[in-house]
Amino acid sequence: MNIPKSIVRIFVMLPNGQIGAQLRDNIPGIASQGMLSTFGGGVDIGESPQQAAVRELEEETSLKTNYYKMEFITTFTHQKTQNDRKILQKNHLFLARVSDCDKIEIKEGVGLVVLRKDVDFEKVNAGEGTQMAWKLLQEYLKSQTTNELFPARAQKL
Repeated sequence: MNIPKSIVRIFVMLPNGQIGAQLRDNIPGIASQGMLSTFGGGVDIGESPQQAAVRELEEETSLKTNYYKMEFITTFTHQKTQNDRKILQKNHLFLARVSDCDKIEIKEGVGLVVLRKDVDFEKVNAGEGTQMAWKLLQEYLKSQTTNELFPARAQKL
């Protein structure tokens, strides 16, 4: 398995505010076998992270762009190891706010796992990159709530 140098990670926010993530297959050779992960995958040559996020979300959930709003959260670097070589991987994190969860049809992985926004993710069986992505998502959601409560403060930031 080759480790892509740049990937997209997508959490799904359902209309009720809960967060959806992917339960990975337990297939030998795939990353994060049997673990909780984000939706997503590698960024193809010539593709922007935003384009990759839209493509990957449709491939894995069948969601078309008219059923969600894609928000870029941040990019972080995560160190992976392959054949005793350390590789720095760019992770582009997105949140897809879904308007109709009936349109989700899981095409990759075992299924969709629905989580409360306040779940203690350190107790969840997830890889290090997904753990990092969850923490960044929490910070993003917290900042969104602060901006909604204090709009004047958001404009100054």
